[in-house]
Amino acid sequence: MRHLALLITSAAFIAASNPVFAAPLSPAGLTRNNDQSAIVLVQDKPKKDETIKQKVKRIWRNLTGYKFVVSCPALPIPFVVNRTTCTETGKSREEARAKCQSRHPFCAIGDAK
Repeated sequence: MRHLALLITSAAFIAASNPVFAAPLSPAGLTRNNDQSAIVLVQDKPKKDETIKQKVKRIWRNLTGYKFVVSCPALPIPFVVNRTTCTETGKSREEARAKCQSRHPFCAIGDAK
């Protein structure tokens, strides 16, 4: 029994003293080039250009829509407020305000100048 305990502890010390080189392997194995990455970060992706239809809708909304100022409190810092604008279309100003409020919950919505 002592020999077994001595053998296990010596194996543990030998395993702990040797460095282990662990590297992730690609699914293709070792034949893959190092310059290619299997992971593409979101911030590295190229942004898609705005289509003409989206641009026309944005311009039309800015010309005919109602503008509101949105004040959202920054949750971690209680006295800091983020201010942005919201442009919405609707049959009335109150309907447009309701659309803007649904996009920005827990924020104060005011009229823009």
